[in-house]
Amino acid sequence: EDDELLPLEEAESVLAKDATMPEDWQQLAKAGGGIRQGVLMKFLALAKAGGLMGYLVTKFPVLRDRLIADERFLFKVFTEVFIDSGCATFAEVKKRGDVFWDEFEFYLSDLVVGIFLDIALVTLLAPTCVAGASHVVKASKATKGFAKYSAAFMKMRSKLPSAVFEKSIKGVRVYTPQQRAIAFFYKGFEYAAVGFACGLVGQSMANTAMIAKRAYNKSKRASEGADVATGVATGLLAAGGDASSADLANSLVPDEVPVPPLFRTACVWALFMGLSSNARYQAVFGLERIVEGTVLAKKMPLIANVATVCIRFANNIYGGEQFIDMARWAGIQ
Repeated sequence: EDDELLPLEEAESVLAKDATMPEDWQQLAKAGGGIRQGVLMKFLALAKAGGLMGYLVTKFPVLRDRLIADERFLFKVFTEVFIDSGCATFAEVKKRGDVFWDEFEFYLSDLVVGIFLDIALVTLLAPTCVAGASHVVKASKATKGFAKYSAAFMKMRSKLPSAVFEKSIKGVRVYTPQQRAIAFFYKGFEYAAVGFACGLVGQSMANTAMIAKRAYNKSKRASEGADVATGVATGLLAAGGDASSADLANSLVPDEVPVPPLFRTACVWALFMGLSSNARYQAVFGLERIVEGTVLAKKMPLIANVATVCIRFANNIYGGEQFIDMARWAGIQ
């Protein structure tokens, strides 16, 4: 709804001693119009909550703006994180079957990267509040070169919805079908970029752990195998046979799956995030919005929470299986 715009001085008096006006909001108010009363009151309620929540809201605009726009934002983040860990394990065991423990490093790699991505998946699509006048965009002094094009891009980006199915608000932000279509591809690019970065970091960590584990196991097996092989060779020679203790020792070491290629794995994560995750989470956002808009869910918020858990549970199961298929198709697993 189109809230009344309060001048900066009046907005600061509303906050009084309970909270300090955020610096970026001060700039918006000075740029024109003021601060929206409804947004200001929601910020005040969050700040007065005290404890960790109050601290985070006042220190991190990324969290503040999303909690004001969607009070269930943190619930969705935590739901995604908790469900993903369980669903990833379920999907991996189902797909890998009897070789799950033989491919445990792959499972661990997927899980580590997945945890890093969960927060990004929810945050990138979460709507943000409009604190100032809808036509006001953060001012930029850039007039030439790369900075000029960067400022133009940010201005264009500010007109796009956070998600394809984000609700238009009359007088504040109204999205056209063209803007929604552009947002879908733009979010796909963002998801791909995050997927590549997390895939690179996560797989590096997993590969390091795999190599260290194998080096330790190889050293341990070599020590144990040498003793066994010496005894076996002695018995064979006594029986008139011929054998090399080194060959026998090596035969006792089971074949290991190769360490996943780092760059290719990161590219697979980028492809998976840009295509599969983007499409699926856009659908999740839309379904959650439908449920949240029902009269029953507005009267009983628990219904919306249950729906979120069910929708995200089904999405994680399907997404986990899709990733394994894509990873095997790409030859990284």
